[in-house]
Amino acid sequence: MFSMMLEEREYAAEQSARVIDAYTTLRKPLLRAIYLMRLEGVEVDEEQTVSEPELLGEIMEIREAVEEAADSQALKNIQSQMEEKLRHWFNSFANAFGSKSYDEAIKSIQRMTYYHRVNEEIVKKL
Repeated sequence: MFSMMLEEREYAAEQSARVIDAYTTLRKPLLRAIYLMRLEGVEVDEEQTVSEPELLGEIMEIREAVEEAADSQALKNIQSQMEEKLRHWFNSFANAFGSKSYDEAIKSIQRMTYYHRVNEEIVKKL
């Protein structure tokens, strides 16, 4: 009887962890996009670098602004901009995904990855 209770607790803990993971995946646009692509059998390499000088230059400027931010309000302003960019690129992803343009969807995910990382840097500084 004790071992059965232990098994039930382990099962409940495992299921709880799965629910938390699923919630996190659905809540965050980047993770949701990657998950949707995997459901379609398309693997996404989040670490693949983008070779677009404009985007890379923009990210460098944003990171410099984060480093030089005078206070938390300045960081929150930058964070707000990053969230807007994430929304924009998630919408771009959704359009590409909906039309099964997976290469375009991957490009959107790659851009989201850059903005997401900047957002994480901001959260660490706040």
